[in-house]
Amino acid sequence: MLAVVKEHGGAGFAVKDVPYPKLREDDVIIKVRSVGICGTDGPILAGTRKVPWPLIPGHEFAGDVVETGSRVKNLKVGDRVTPCIVIGCGNCEMCIEGKEVLCDNLVETGIHVDGAFAEYVRVPAKVCRRMRDTTTYDMGASVDPIASAYRTVKASSVSPKDICVVYGPGPIGLYAVQLLRLRGAKQIICIGTDADRKRLELAKELGAKAVINASLEDPVECVREITGGRMADYVQDCVGVPNVPVLALNMLKKGGTYAVTGLYHSLPEVDLGQVVRREIQIYGTICYTRQEFEECLDFVEDGRVKVEPLITHHFPLAEMEQAFQVMQSKQCMKIIMHP
Repeated sequence: MLAVVKEHGGAGFAVKDVPYPKLREDDVIIKVRSVGICGTDGPILAGTRKVPWPLIPGHEFAGDVVETGSRVKNLKVGDRVTPCIVIGCGNCEMCIEGKEVLCDNLVETGIHVDGAFAEYVRVPAKVCRRMRDTTTYDMGASVDPIASAYRTVKASSVSPKDICVVYGPGPIGLYAVQLLRLRGAKQIICIGTDADRKRLELAKELGAKAVINASLEDPVECVREITGGRMADYVQDCVGVPNVPVLALNMLKKGGTYAVTGLYHSLPEVDLGQVVRREIQIYGTICYTRQEFEECLDFVEDGRVKVEPLITHHFPLAEMEQAFQVMQSKQCMKIIMHP
């Protein structure tokens, strides 16, 4: 079968024929129909994130079950499914508490084991969720980033009286805007840069009442002006950029909440004295649970979260090199590959 393979560290990846996956008793084989390129995939393909080589990346996907293991009872050949990335061991303390995303032995499809940048992929049956007949494969492939944004929003205390800021109008940030709208937030402000002009416009279409271009304006002063000096109750950081925590804390009111969804790869500066004096709450979330993934599939299938406006490019899997170049140029929002 055709697959995208990261064969070694450093730049470069191969689009090549590889063996069809071997079926195991608790697994299914899925014919991949749609697979999104995630921000996590960029560093893997570029060789700046270490993974167990050789690896087939890709974890935002949907497709058809073509084989089932001997112990699989809940799925059958022909089922249309979208699997979640998180594979917990089921035995550690975190798994027992229903927090498999914090599993001591966590395995993630496309990061620790072969993923969906391939014609076929093997995954445990337990992580698959059946889709409705009317749900497109592109919609199914979009549940993963929605769920990553959702875990952060779900853990918050945001209520209809709150003013919320989403920092970063990438796919996860734009899903956060929609999820905060569903939560009933009083007002949502989205912050981006000059490179995000189109994304900021889309943020307004998806529920943001105001947007800020941080390349042209002081985001803290803009939040002050928009809120009449009240400042924000909640800031969700969807970028993981080192200067954002300082800005986020400064745009929060006393007792506000700074929630971190974006992954940080370098250490930011944070004034913890301000956190103490102003009683700022800080928390972070990683990925999602299988329950949260299922809830987000419901959001998509019920039309409460829209995915189509975020999808800007489609490529066949054989053209991953071109797709990767488009991603690196940042002239896209969400790219969907079709093996």
